[in-house]
Amino acid sequence: MQHLGRGGGLENVTDDLKLLDVEVDCKEYTASEKRELNGYGKSSDDGPKRKKRSPLACLRCRRRHVKCPGGNPCEKCLLARATCEYMEPSKKLIISMKYLQKLQDDLVKIKNENASLQAQLRDRPCKCEGTRSTMELLSQRTLPTNSSERDNITFQKNSVTVDEEDEIVPNFTERRGRLVESRTGQRFFVGSSSMTLFGMEIQSLIPASLKRRSKQIASPSMDPPTVGTADMNAVTTVWQGDMIDEVLQEEGNAYKIVLGGNDPNRDPSVNFTLPSYSYAMRLVDIFIEYNDGCFYFFNEGIVKEHLHRTYEGTFNPGDDTLQTIWLCKLLLIFATGEMYQGTAYKPDCNNKDDSSDPNGDYNNKIGPPGSGFFEQASRLFSFLFSGGKIENVTKDGGIELMLLYAFYLQVADCTAASYFYFGQTIRACLILGWHVDAERDVLTRFQLEHRRRIWWTVYMFERMLSSKAGLPLSFSDNTISAELPDDFDMTNPPKGCEHYIFPEAEYITNCVRITQLNAQILSKLYQRQPDSNILPMLKEIVLQLLQWRTSLSDFLQVDFHQPELHISRLCTNIFTEYFQGLNLAIRPLLFHFVSKQLAIVEKSNSYINLSDYSKTISSLLNCSLEASINSIRSLYYLFSQNMVALFGYMDREYLFTSACTLVLFNAAFGIHEQTYQHIDHALKIFTKMRALGNNPAGLRMAQLLTLMSELDFHGVMNDLIAKHNELVDIPINIMGNIPELQQPTSSHSFNTRSQDADEAEVAPDFSELSKTEARTIERNVTRLDLQRLDTHTDGLQELLDNPDELGKSDDQLWKEITDQAMWLGNTMDPTHGLGNESDFYKSHPLV
Repeated sequence: MQHLGRGGGLENVTDDLKLLDVEVDCKEYTASEKRELNGYGKSSDDGPKRKKRSPLACLRCRRRHVKCPGGNPCEKCLLARATCEYMEPSKKLIISMKYLQKLQDDLVKIKNENASLQAQLRDRPCKCEGTRSTMELLSQRTLPTNSSERDNITFQKNSVTVDEEDEIVPNFTERRGRLVESRTGQRFFVGSSSMTLFGMEIQSLIPASLKRRSKQIASPSMDPPTVGTADMNAVTTVWQGDMIDEVLQEEGNAYKIVLGGNDPNRDPSVNFTLPSYSYAMRLVDIFIEYNDGCFYFFNEGIVKEHLHRTYEGTFNPGDDTLQTIWLCKLLLIFATGEMYQGTAYKPDCNNKDDSSDPNGDYNNKIGPPGSGFFEQASRLFSFLFSGGKIENVTKDGGIELMLLYAFYLQVADCTAASYFYFGQTIRACLILGWHVDAERDVLTRFQLEHRRRIWWTVYMFERMLSSKAGLPLSFSDNTISAELPDDFDMTNPPKGCEHYIFPEAEYITNCVRITQLNAQILSKLYQRQPDSNILPMLKEIVLQLLQWRTSLSDFLQVDFHQPELHISRLCTNIFTEYFQGLNLAIRPLLFHFVSKQLAIVEKSNSYINLSDYSKTISSLLNCSLEASINSIRSLYYLFSQNMVALFGYMDREYLFTSACTLVLFNAAFGIHEQTYQHIDHALKIFTKMRALGNNPAGLRMAQLLTLMSELDFHGVMNDLIAKHNELVDIPINIMGNIPELQQPTSSHSFNTRSQDADEAEVAPDFSELSKTEARTIERNVTRLDLQRLDTHTDGLQELLDNPDELGKSDDQLWKEITDQAMWLGNTMDPTHGLGNESDFYKSHPLV
C-alpha cells in the first residue's frame, strides 16, 4: 500500500481500514469470472464466442501508441534493441473519501508545523550539536524555505515550496492566474497582479443574495454599455486585419491561397507546389531523426496523418486560416529537413515556363538547402502574422509555426531575426498561460502533454540561444509552474487523439534540466562583475553538472573512455549541451592562465607548470579539457555516419567552442599531443561544411585557424595549419582581414587538396622546444591525463571540500580571477563603439 492519492504517509493503512470499516476488494478473479461480471459470460448458444484478448502491451509500445506483438521481449523492442518491460497489474483498493480527505488535511497540517519549526530554528542561534543535528533532520524532511535554496535546480517533477510560515495549499495546485476572454473573442492569460483577475476574485466572494439585491436596485445608468454589431466588427477588424479568403488546391500538389483585402501594393495570391509524397515523408523523417526525443517541434503522428490526408486531398480543418497555418508549417518542416539532408529539392519540370515561376524555383535559390521552401513559407508567414494579424499565433498550430520559423532562421545564421522570433514565441506561450499549464482541467492528457513539450522546447531554445550569443535571459525560472513532460498510458486515447505519438519523456526532461543548469551559469558568472570569490559558486555549479551526469538512466549513459566511441544522434544532442555547461563554468579559470601566459610570452617561452598548483585546479581544468575533447569525438563519430548537421547552427557552434578551448589549453600548458588529433578532426568537419557552401562554417574555420596561428608560440601547429589552410576558397568578403598563413605546396583543385588533407596524417612538431619546456609539457600532460584523474562526482567533491587541497597559492589565484574578471573582457563594455566580427582576426585576440 503506497502512493495512494497524494496523501503519503500510509504506513498503517491496513489497521486504519479495519477501524474505519473500509471495504478492501483484493480478490483476483479468473478470466471467466471477469466476463460474467461484465455481462460476457453467456454460453456459446446465446451468440458467437468472444475472441480471446491479446496479451498486454509492453511499456515502450504503450508510450509510442503502437500495437505490441507480445512476447518477452516483443519483436519491436528486439529490433530497436530496447529494454522490453511489462507493467504489473495493480490491485484495486476501495477506501472512503472521508479517510482520503483526512490524510490530505494531516499532510497540510504537518507541512505548516515543520515550516513553523524551521522559522524558529533560523531565528535562534544553534548553541549545541544536538540543535544543529535537529535542524539538519528537519531540513531533510521538509522543503527549502529560503531564496538561496530555491535558486538551485531540484530534480523533482513536482514540488511545493513553503515561502511563508502560514501558507496553506489545500488543493495541491499553484494559483497564479487564468485565461480570460475579451469582448472581441481574444483569449489571453492574466496573472495574480492583474486588476481583471483581482476584480473576478472579488466578484466570486460576494454572496449570491447581495448580487440579487444589487440587480433589483440597479438603475438604468448603471447598466453596462452595449456594443453594437457594427462596432464589434470594427474592433475585430482593427485587431485581426484582413483574413484569408480562400485556399484552392489546383492540379496535383499545387496550391493557391487567395488573400483578403484590397491592398494594391500586395500580390492578392500566393502560389506554391508541394514536393512528391515520398520526398515529403523523407524530409519529415529526417527532421525527426535529428531532433526526436530531445526537442519537440510537432507531434510526429499528427503531422504524418495530416500530411497523408493533405496529399489525398481530404484534409480540411474547416477554416482557411488554420489550413494556411498548416501548409506554412509543412513548408518549414520541409525546409529544415532539407537543411539536415544537405541537398536541395530539384523537381522534374517538363514545362520550361515553370522554372521562371518565382514561387516554384527550387534550383536557383542562393542560400542553404531548404531556402526554396523557406521563401515560400515566408510569404505565407508574413501575411499570417503581419500587423494586427499577429494574434493568429494563438490559433491551433500558430506557436509551432512560429517556433519552426525561428529555428530555421537560427540555422541560416540570422541571429537577430532568430532571437526576435524566439522571443515572440516565448511571449505567445506566456500570453496563453502555457508556462503554468493553463486549462489543464479542460484538456485531454494528450493535448496537455503536447503543450508541455512545445513549451519546454521553446524554453530550451531561448536559453541556449542566449548562452551562445551572450544575451540576458528573458524571464526567471521562478515564474514557471508547468510540469515537465511525462510518460502516461496511451492505450485508450479519446476521440481526436488517436494519432498522437510521444517519445520517452526522459530524453526531453534531461535536456530541460541541463539547460536550466547552464542558465544558472549565465546569470551567476556572465551577466555582471562578481562581488565575491567565485570559487564556492564555481564548485557548486560543477558539482551540479556532474550530479546531473550521474543521475542519467543507463540507456542514456555513454562510456567516453572507450577508444572507439559510438554514440547516437540523440545522446550527442544531450551531452554536447552538458559539455557546453562545463566549458562555460570553467572558462574563467582557463582564461586566467591563458592571459597570464600571454603577459609573459615575450619574456619567457616556457609554458605554465601545473605542478605549482593544487590537484583541485588540475581536476577543474581536466573537466573542461575532457568536455571539449568528447564534444569533438561525438560530432566526429556522427560525421563518419553522415549524421552531422552540416548546415546546422548548434553542431557548428559546439564544434567551434570545443576546438577553441583546446587551442587555449595548448597555449597555456603546451599539451598539443593530447589535443592535436581532435583539432584536426574539427577542422575536417569544418572543411566539409565549407565545401558544401556553408559560409558561416567557413567563417568559424577561418577564425579557428587564425587563433591557432596567433597562439602557436613555438610553431608546433604549423603542419596542421598548413594542412587545412584553404582560406583563398572561402567566398566571404572579410577574409581579406585574415593574416596570410603558410599555404600547402599542392597545386591541385580545391576538392583534390581537401581529399589529400583528409588522408594526410600530421603530428605536432616539438623540435623548437628546449629541454625545460619539454619537461614542463610532460608534467602538464601527467596532471591533465584523462585516464588517471577522477572527475566523477565523489572524487571531485572530495577534492573541492578538502581544505588541505586549497592552499594559499589557490586562495591568491581565485582572488585574482575574481577581482580581474578577465573572462568578461574589456570588449564587454556596451558603452564602446560598434565592433565587427573581423575584430576576431586582429593580433593578440585575448588581450
